[in-house]
Amino acid sequence: MFALRQHHLVEAQWHLALCKPNQHKAAQHSLERIGCDVFIPRHRAERRWRGKVIAQERPIFAGYIFFAMDPAHPSWPKVKSARGVSRVVTSASGAPAIVPPQVVAGLMARCDPEGLLQPEIAEFGAGDTIRIVSGPFADFVTSVESIDSDARLHVLLDLLGRPTRVKLDPASTSILQD
Repeated sequence: MFALRQHHLVEAQWHLALCKPNQHKAAQHSLERIGCDVFIPRHRAERRWRGKVIAQERPIFAGYIFFAMDPAHPSWPKVKSARGVSRVVTSASGAPAIVPPQVVAGLMARCDPEGLLQPEIAEFGAGDTIRIVSGPFADFVTSVESIDSDARLHVLLDLLGRPTRVKLDPASTSILQD
């Protein structure tokens, strides 16, 4: 995935493939084996399984995978028959659709070298009203009391009838507009 940061890969012709159910890793591996550059933007998501909350990395576009190949030597039959690939997304004319380069470049800019989407962190200040969007205190609304040197937010939450000071990661909050 680190190679995707190089300038020439961002400007390559990117296409989109529909993967077979739960086969995006197999599709990634087989497309890389035939010489394609592959990009699967992912995000951290929580889900419940057997009463527990499990944090996972999941593809942002479930079932789809971005890929680029050498336009001088396209190998569409190999791509279409690659393990894990159901079909290549096509345009109205039946030719493989090209994903606009600014879309792929924008996604790559927001992702780390492994393809994990990094959250946009807003600038917080003391007194800002925020909503907690993830974690055990999700949907609580409070105000920022202070910010420490590690950029953690200190807030007061009303828990069990008394104010309790809590440290929060800024990525788990959003600023409420007045």
